[in-house]
Amino acid sequence: MFSGGSIMGRGYTPETCTEAIRWALGNLGNRASAEAIFNAVRSKGHWTDETIWSSIENLTVNCPPAYRHSGSGSRFLFLREDGNYELYQQEWHGRYERGKRIV
Repeated sequence: MFSGGSIMGRGYTPETCTEAIRWALGNLGNRASAEAIFNAVRSKGHWTDETIWSSIENLTVNCPPAYRHSGSGSRFLFLREDGNYELYQQEWHGRYERGKRIV
């Protein structure tokens, strides 16, 4: 019988899908399509397709539907007009509240 402790060893914490998305965007030159991010994350981990797609949506600062399902967590993706994603920078992209730009 297992008496506690971690099967994978002390100090091991599995990578989250959010961390994998940030990693993927960095490895893709900090600008990439949703499909490229999805494929990079899918090849790296064990997450379901639904988890990856919903995570990409939920991490996008300028995606109003993302705010229906999750709170005001840390969002770091910005969806550009050309359909690619990049890291969100408030100084550059502007301020967003619940997915809409605040002037």
